[in-house]
Amino acid sequence: MKNFTYINILLMLIILLVGCNTVGNDSIKGGTQKADRYKLEVKGVDNVDVLDTHGGVEGWEQMQGFYDNIQNGIASDLRIVHYTIEGAPIVTDLTYNGESLEVKNDYSRDTYGSGEIITNKCGNMVKEANDTNLSYIAIDCNGIPYGMDTILQISYDSSEQDLFEFELMYGEELENEINTLTKQAKKEITVNETEVMADFDLPPHIKQEVFNRLVFANYLAEKDLKAMCDIEDIMNYQLKVHINSGQRVFRWAACDQSVDGVKLTEVAEYIIEQSDKKQSVEPEIKVQGYVLEMTKDTMLIVEEINMLDFEWIKVELPQSDMNSFVFDFTNLEGVNTTEFSIGDKVQATLKGTVRGSKPGSANVKEIKKIEINAND
Repeated sequence: MKNFTYINILLMLIILLVGCNTVGNDSIKGGTQKADRYKLEVKGVDNVDVLDTHGGVEGWEQMQGFYDNIQNGIASDLRIVHYTIEGAPIVTDLTYNGESLEVKNDYSRDTYGSGEIITNKCGNMVKEANDTNLSYIAIDCNGIPYGMDTILQISYDSSEQDLFEFELMYGEELENEINTLTKQAKKEITVNETEVMADFDLPPHIKQEVFNRLVFANYLAEKDLKAMCDIEDIMNYQLKVHINSGQRVFRWAACDQSVDGVKLTEVAEYIIEQSDKKQSVEPEIKVQGYVLEMTKDTMLIVEEINMLDFEWIKVELPQSDMNSFVFDFTNLEGVNTTEFSIGDKVQATLKGTVRGSKPGSANVKEIKKIEINAND
């Protein structure tokens, strides 16, 4: 009798466990993606997946996951909060049913705005990356200009900062240092021998990539990092970021496998890797942008914008001066323009540098068209 009761209990436990696993799998494969998703704490707004503040985005991975679901036809939802300059939250709710996308923008908490709740039906979403920004854009939308709505834009242009430098110390005792502020690097070769490099610096495009990675690591947010390990001979890191008139300091150990710890370790290892490489004194300069005008061998492009910005500029530019816009305009010279059309997005490798501004001019070494589509 005891054995029979024991077997019955065991079978019931197995059924319950299988049932629990089935529910979890169903919530992922079908219906709306809500299971076990980390939610951000935002005052006055519940169930927030992505928080877009001035200069930082938290939960970007959730945005990327939602975009991936759309491309794979998986029904899902997402809530984004954008803060206005005055500090009011604008709530954007995205719902994808497997075929179409609903975008609901809630301005009711913005006392300086319209206070409206506007819902639009869209067909798809595009992810468009530039060297200094990344945009997620809803396309084929009804009732809005150009049929497009920028859902989230992440900017990471280090040249827009008054100051961006960093100091990385690493090693078991933080004995190594890479310092772009003092332009000095110090690396331990052996226990009793240290190499010091004066006039050390990293090229602008490497610094730009570091800034890019820091932005996606949301470096402006508070971090709960693990600075001690129970493992011997573990790598330790300290990163001090000088940004404009402020500083951010992070101290952590390689054993920190939290999301923040892993991201910062990747940033640190990238800096170390690039500091060990022999960098080109004069790396090739590349520009990319949308074609606005063309003559026989010259095309005018507007740089580092997304497809929605282009549609707006195309209409506004004939009525305005280029100096009215914050974007860079460049005449690319020496181009076989018969291979291109107005509205193409191109990337050009230059001979030398850009001369002047608004518009600048540059000779082209190589140029190619960049395809933008929903599967980018």
